[in-house]
Amino acid sequence: MKNLLKIKFAWFPVWSVAVLMLSMVIIYLPVFSGASQRMHDFPLILVSEDSQFADSPEGKAIISNLVKQQDGHSFQWQIESSKETAIQAIKENKANGALIIPANFSERTSALQEAFLSGDADINAVPVEILLNDGASQMASSISTSVLQSLALSISDMVSSGIKEDMTKQQALISPMTASQLDHPIEYTMTNVLGLPSDINKGMTPFMIVLIASITGLMGTQMINGYLGGISENLKSRGVPLTYSKVFATEMLLSVILMIAVAVVIPLAVFGLYGSFHSSGIITIFLFTSLCTMTMFTMFKMIGMLFGKWAMLAAFPVNILGIFASGGAIPVTNLPDFHRILGNIMPIRYMLEGMRSLLYYDGNMEAGLGKAMTIVPAFFLLFSAVIVLIFVLKRNQGNKDNQKNHNNEQQETSNSIQTPASAQV
Repeated sequence: MKNLLKIKFAWFPVWSVAVLMLSMVIIYLPVFSGASQRMHDFPLILVSEDSQFADSPEGKAIISNLVKQQDGHSFQWQIESSKETAIQAIKENKANGALIIPANFSERTSALQEAFLSGDADINAVPVEILLNDGASQMASSISTSVLQSLALSISDMVSSGIKEDMTKQQALISPMTASQLDHPIEYTMTNVLGLPSDINKGMTPFMIVLIASITGLMGTQMINGYLGGISENLKSRGVPLTYSKVFATEMLLSVILMIAVAVVIPLAVFGLYGSFHSSGIITIFLFTSLCTMTMFTMFKMIGMLFGKWAMLAAFPVNILGIFASGGAIPVTNLPDFHRILGNIMPIRYMLEGMRSLLYYDGNMEAGLGKAMTIVPAFFLLFSAVIVLIFVLKRNQGNKDNQKNHNNEQQETSNSIQTPASAQV
């Protein structure tokens, strides 16, 4: 045992796994930073179809205080004048939710005020509508619901305060039956714009598919390379050496087969076995999943060829970072700056956006699929080009080494022939 422990390489699994777990902690914890976590540019829409309300002091106050009331969170509010615009933005996954103030809002609040002042017992609350993007992640939907409900309640409180102030001035009385209505003169209804069914796994299906594609690329690359390397060395020891080109070609063939096989199995399991909802056809999802698995394979293969035996130390943190920076488990708007910036230059985020568009947005190009179909193939071609370049360099270097060894063997053979002849002389 002492002799084994003296070999430095025997310690490699110990310190390498420790380093990998440390990198996972460093990447993982900031994403779930608890109370200090802040949202960045969380997209929401406020629609005022009532121009009178939008131009009123109350309406202007609501709009000007949208960001200030969010307790340090950064929201990207978009002010629109029509409900159709908000619905279109949600269907294109450009907003997580919207609050709709109807066209007759000012008219109905004025009528409500008169009803309270006159002591009318037949009083109905003024409705507003909250639209939600049910294709976003569960956390995004929860945040949207909370913020938009708070906004609706603040408008209700504003209207209630105005009515109470006028009633105090006129010393108007109110019946106990309508007192509670005075505190809540505005009521809201909530609508899921996409109308997705319940079997969407809380919106996590796209993330799980892309996650499996990423892990497949990482593990497939490492395992196929390791096993073929071992087989190649075994054959070489038996006097059957394989060229670098043959081993590489075999590795690429097996990898492509694996990536396509996984791309077939994933939709069959997710949609066939578990019956998860999807708004696009299975063939389209399979083709995009194949693109995802192949892109992740080329990325990790490139890393493997660049780093050699140290590939796992580089590939594992890259995989973990890509997963957490994708916006799948945690919305991009909630990620720390480091993860948001690096996530923009990694393919997995765009894969997730494309997959979410296919599953929940009818494959709408504006909902992320168009960007994914531009950026993900670009990553695939870039990684493939680097792989080909490294292969050519290694093959040429191997040919040079083989030629050098061949020349050395010929020189040794020539010297061995000349030595006996000189000895006879």
